[in-house]
Amino acid sequence: MNSKATILVVDDEFGPRESFRMLLKDRYRVITAASGKEALAVVDTEGDEIDLILLDIRMPEEDGITVLQKIKSRNPEIEVAMVTAYASVETARNALKHGAIDYLIKPFDRDDVEEIVSRGIARRRKQRENKVTIQRLQVVNSTLQGEIEKAREDVREHFAGTVQALIAAIDAKDHYTAGHSERVASLTRYLGESCGIFDRELELLCQAAQVHDIGKIGISEAVLRKKGSLLEEEMEEMRMHPAIGAEILAPVNFLRDMIPAVLYHHERYDGTGYLQGIERDQIALYARIVAIADAIDAMGSDRPYREAMSPEQIWQSLYNGAGTQFDPELVEVALKLRLPYIQQRLTETYKQIKR
Repeated sequence: MNSKATILVVDDEFGPRESFRMLLKDRYRVITAASGKEALAVVDTEGDEIDLILLDIRMPEEDGITVLQKIKSRNPEIEVAMVTAYASVETARNALKHGAIDYLIKPFDRDDVEEIVSRGIARRRKQRENKVTIQRLQVVNSTLQGEIEKAREDVREHFAGTVQALIAAIDAKDHYTAGHSERVASLTRYLGESCGIFDRELELLCQAAQVHDIGKIGISEAVLRKKGSLLEEEMEEMRMHPAIGAEILAPVNFLRDMIPAVLYHHERYDGTGYLQGIERDQIALYARIVAIADAIDAMGSDRPYREAMSPEQIWQSLYNGAGTQFDPELVEVALKLRLPYIQQRLTETYKQIKR
């Protein structure tokens, strides 16, 4: 870019062109054009180098207003001042409407010329500064966006690693339910999609399902691995695992949204569940969905005290539990998924986990 500001003078008459050039040449780089066509050619070649155009309104081929419009369409940031020997309100209005900063009247006064030129160049410089600032902000913003995305990816990776470590810890304590959390998450995804839950909300729901039993880390192995029925005090200990899970998740910001599903997945639709005995819509939707997926997998898995139920038995148990243990609308959704298909997917998921 030239050290001097560049001014383009456009006039079909030599006298005015030369007068402007002689007046401005010591302080500015001055280019002249004898027609609108020549002016547009200069704009196309000089581009951002031009700071201000002094443009005559009355020219034989194209009038100045038409040329002004074409200049602004090519480079709207170039400042333009109109020059006319026939000043009128309509002339001024048209000039300003199409982007001119002002107009000069022939014969022009030196002070007026210098004032308009100084103002136009100052505006142009301010435009350039703003443009540079915007470009810098865009670079900074792009960098920040990259850093934010990297941080999000780090969080996602950290979460995945944390979840796997926690699930592995549960499975190590209770090998009879190995793979249970992954299968419940898989079933939860089918149920969630059928309920119209997608994208981030669906991923959050599935992640909550993965950690729904995380509180079992705080339950003694003797209780977890007991083959017979649990005594009342043992059952009380087991019933604490949702609260323990919620306590584990609470200190971690990106895990807190999962707490309702973990805390309430053993609540019952009729209010007879634990820990709080809440009912119906008081139970978070995520918890009601996870409760059904949890029950399906539990019924479809071998346990120390019984063999896995058949798909028909699971279907009947879900049907019987609608409105008491389970949300009846969600049971209807689950039954529409066809339990033989669900059982097959459970088996496939279990095999993948064992590999």
